[in-house]
Amino acid sequence: MQYDFANMAKPSTIELDALLRDYLLGLVLIAGGAAGHHPVQWVHVSDLADPAPFLTPRTVILTTGSQFSKPLEQDEADAYVQRLHEAGSTALGVGVGLQWDRIPPAIIEACERVQLPLFRVPYDTPFIAVVRTAARLIEAQAHADATLGHEQFNTLSSLARRRKLDKAEHAVRSAVLELLLAGQRTLAEQVATTILPRLPRGHVSVISIPTPLTPRLSAELTPLTFESAGVFAAHDEGRLIVVLEHTEAAAIRRVLTTHGCNCGISERGSDRELPELLEQAERASELAISAPVTGPTSYRPEMHAGVLRLLSQSPEATRRAHGLLSPLRHHDERHHDELLRSLATWLSHHGQTSAAAAELGVHRHTLRTRVSTAESLLQRHLDDPDTRAELWAALRIVQQGTQSGTGGAVSSSSV
Repeated sequence: MQYDFANMAKPSTIELDALLRDYLLGLVLIAGGAAGHHPVQWVHVSDLADPAPFLTPRTVILTTGSQFSKPLEQDEADAYVQRLHEAGSTALGVGVGLQWDRIPPAIIEACERVQLPLFRVPYDTPFIAVVRTAARLIEAQAHADATLGHEQFNTLSSLARRRKLDKAEHAVRSAVLELLLAGQRTLAEQVATTILPRLPRGHVSVISIPTPLTPRLSAELTPLTFESAGVFAAHDEGRLIVVLEHTEAAAIRRVLTTHGCNCGISERGSDRELPELLEQAERASELAISAPVTGPTSYRPEMHAGVLRLLSQSPEATRRAHGLLSPLRHHDERHHDELLRSLATWLSHHGQTSAAAAELGVHRHTLRTRVSTAESLLQRHLDDPDTRAELWAALRIVQQGTQSGTGGAVSSSSV
């Protein structure tokens, strides 16, 4: 299908009021709010002293004010606002709580002079939330356009802007994650301040979630992980990494549990321990994938103790280990022999008869006889590496169970 783009209408816009009316953002109009047509085609974030060369008409500009001197002089504010006005900007939004606790009177007077709408962005509203809301409203407007050609053209334009936004946000989040893992907290905050929600503070936990997510899980998880203060999320090599404060954990865990998401959650620690917390979350996530039940798995120190340690904590694995070795145990009890100990020693020496016999203090022919008898009782071929591995695991599980007081017939001195 072809379109005559020269005859197409301008890309879709929304009215500034549509953005200001979104109560979740908490935006408050301060000045320059005379009745009139205030079309918004896009929202741009910048702390440049002169962002005008990078702006297109009908753009809302968001800033923290960090580019201005302290205190802000009237002539400096007038020059800045005049440049925005000449560039065709629709409005100016100022985030408070970072550079300024409230919008300086000089900015208010300058906006009133040229009738440029000025609104306050509260501290708890990240700029990315304003940008996302505008993109969603503009995209909805594109779908409502009258003709098919206009609708498809404007939809493509909106989707292109959304893709650029998502790509830019992904790059910012990846950079912030690398800085946090490298212990450069101050620099990470400087990068994140103008666009992302407030980074987690104090003691934090890490969640490692395998991706891709199901559409329903993504829809419920995105507002909690990408738009909430005290939570930071970034995609990294087939997983979603979430760093969060303790107060935010319950809601996110509830969503993950509801959707049966097999993921890993670390212990709590300081931001200096972030690399270790991430390792814990990834380890728990690996084990969650093979867990008998669905949902998040919390990290425990024994998860780094190895596979055999984990198997020894499984009642089913312990039962099977005792069952596999029971013919040898019964033989030793009836004949006062040492097949179990001899087999364990022989396996520990990788089937080297002479070395194992020397450790046991018996002749190598005696050890060969014991190994042959064990093979016959077990009805297994000990030349098979899988059989050797299974027997070694069973011996270790029974040994660890004995050492922890859970019972078993093989003592620690027997293996």
